Formats: sequence, C-alpha cells, structure tokens
Amino acid sequence: MSIEGSGGMHVIVTGASSGIGEVIARTLAAGGCRLTIAARRAEKLEALAKDINPSGKRVIAVQTDVTNPADLERLVARATAIHGRVDALVNNAGWRSSKFKWWELSQQETALAVQTNLAAVIELTRLVLPEMLEHRSGSIVNIGSVQGRIGMSSLYSASKFGVRGFSLSLRRELRGTGVNVSLVSPGFIRTSDKEGSRGLPRPTPEVVARAVQQVLEHPRAEVIVPAWYGFFVALEPFLPGLADYLVAKINATKYGETL
Repeated sequence: MSIEGSGGMHVIVTGASSGIGEVIARTLAAGGCRLTIAARRAEKLEALAKDINPSGKRVIAVQTDVTNPADLERLVARATAIHGRVDALVNNAGWRSSKFKWWELSQQETALAVQTNLAAVIELTRLVLPEMLEHRSGSIVNIGSVQGRIGMSSLYSASKFGVRGFSLSLRRELRGTGVNVSLVSPGFIRTSDKEGSRGLPRPTPEVVARAVQQVLEHPRAEVIVPAWYGFFVALEPFLPGLADYLVAKINATKYGETL
C-alpha cells in the first residue's frame, strides 16, 4: 500500500495531541497522507491540525475519548464522511500512571489503563475492519511497548502484553484478506525535554514515527524501536534473572524506593 497513492492514504491516528502521536501525525502528513487525528484535548488537537495543514483539507481533528464507544463510532463516521474510507488505523492512544505501586490507584484508574491501552484498540479495529475487508485493502498499526515483551510495570505491561497478543493473532486471522496488521513496540522514549536520560538512552518519538511510516509501506508483524532493545527481548526468555536485575535497577533509579 502506497502512502501517497491517489490523493494520499487516509489514516486515523489516535492519541495525536502530543508526544509520540503528534510526531506520527506530522510524519505521515509530511509523507502525503490525509489524516483524521483524535485525542481528548480538543484545543491542542485543533492547533496541531491547523499547524500541519492550515487549509483543513487534508487533516481533520475529532475530539475523542477512546474509552467511550460512542466517541469511537463518531470518530469513524466523521473520518469517512470527510476523507472517505479508512486506509489505515494507527492505535496510539495510551494511558499509564506515574505511581510505582499501581495497587494504590482507584478501581476507575486501573480500569482506565485497560480500557485505553487494550479495549479501545480492539473496538476501534472492529469499527474500521469490515470496510477494509470489503475492499481487500488496509493496514492496522498498533503501538505496543517493549514492556509488552518484558514485564516491568505490571498494570501497564498487562495491557501491552494484551495488545501484542491481539495484534499478532489478528495478523494471522487476516492472512490472505489484503488487510495487514503490524505492531510497533517502543522502548523508553523521551517525549519531553523534562525527562531525564538516566539509565537506558531515550530516543525521541521520531524513531517510532519512522517505524510506523515504514510498516505502512512494508508491513511487518512486529518492529521493536530502537532496534537495540531487541537484544534484551531476545535474552529475556533465556536469562530471566538478568531482566529481574535490570528492572530492579531501573525502578530503584526511577522511584528511589523498593517494596
């Protein structure tokens, strides 16, 4: 599937108002895509859409709470009404708590993590998939995490393990249909200048955006970014004790405390 194509590929990007999602939106727009960008923060989303495409003809913003099924239906309806059928979906919206001890969160907060990181991915995919199957063409790109390969933060990792299982299974289910499913799994990414670089190096979101762009052009089952994280992922099943040690060091550095 060509990104430029006739008039440009139409891509929905969730969680697009800041961070990785914003950079993905800017990268795809620069590559010729028509975009429907979605996020909860309407003001930031509208500002991004105008900055990327002042005419408003190629980029539209739709305020969306991905945990609200009605919002997801409205997002897809608005996207198709303006730009026509959806060629690709980038499920990027995510939520995690800054608290180390997730069990101190409320039930609503723990549910929010699962709803945002996993349930919304499944539901939005369900909404766009039938038309992709009808046209025998389309791409689903889910943003996972290396923490969906190596357990580090139990609540967040649980949701991202789920995204990986859903993505790889769906890819197999859709073989031969013309619809591709790819998983982009970032390691630690620096999404603001305020974030330190202690411990493992933190690349900027551009590395994730480039990976998304590449799998839209050349689909792959899973891409780990930056690539050197693949070394730790490959070692973890064989040397789980090493992962135990590294995670303990990272947590001690980040939180300054142990259980």
